[in-house]
Amino acid sequence: MKPTEFLESIEDFQVSFVGKKSIDAELFTKSIDDTVTLVKASADAIDPSCFIKLEIKANKEGSFQTVIDIITKYSPDLLAVSSIAGNVIQGFLNFILIKQHLKGKKAKKIETKDDEMAIQNQKDEILKVSKKIGQTYFKDNRIDNLVVNITNNISNGDRDYLSVKTKDREVKIDKSEYENMATSVIDGNPVAKTITNKPIDVDLPLKKPDLLGKSKWEFIYNKKIEAKIDDEDFLTKVRKGEIKNLYAGVRIPSKLQFE
Repeated sequence: MKPTEFLESIEDFQVSFVGKKSIDAELFTKSIDDTVTLVKASADAIDPSCFIKLEIKANKEGSFQTVIDIITKYSPDLLAVSSIAGNVIQGFLNFILIKQHLKGKKAKKIETKDDEMAIQNQKDEILKVSKKIGQTYFKDNRIDNLVVNITNNISNGDRDYLSVKTKDREVKIDKSEYENMATSVIDGNPVAKTITNKPIDVDLPLKKPDLLGKSKWEFIYNKKIEAKIDDEDFLTKVRKGEIKNLYAGVRIPSKLQFE
């Protein structure tokens, strides 16, 4: 029986912990472990039949940079791809980009077409990734938690940002993103579920009206809330001066519905 022939695909990427010149050894080890696990998860998503090995090629001082070689062995009969290692790295970067895109909240909508997944966040922004990578991310909380762990490690180390760079792409986790990136968002249901309560009748204390334009009014209901007034007849009477006494604290009969 002829042994299976494997081809090698080699790419490198750089992980930079930007901030201090040195880095705590335990923090470094945890971060690299989680990074390696995330890269392997990308490889499994792209093609479980390939073999993957990661080697640390160099450590550099300054922003403390680690250069990692990803060596992928694959059968030409199973996977006719010139740079499978490059695809694995891109999948790894897309895991991070999905987490950034969600901004600490569940996805609003996920749509899959052909080999592509479109992820809509709560701000109605769309990110498109490969279907295999997207499905792996939202399958369970494993990938999400790995990115959470990496973020917690760099935030505990007081780093300005983490950079992952390939020959033609760079992804950064900035200090301003740490809180969102460290928030778990996958718990079995990847898409946020909207729950709408029944409307209730309540007299809302007025905080600030809009007597001239079309901006939102402010009321108090346990805390400040904003509301768009849909009653055009009411607004017309307000602007004509037919409805008066709209001072702070006056109670407005309202029908209130929570989502």
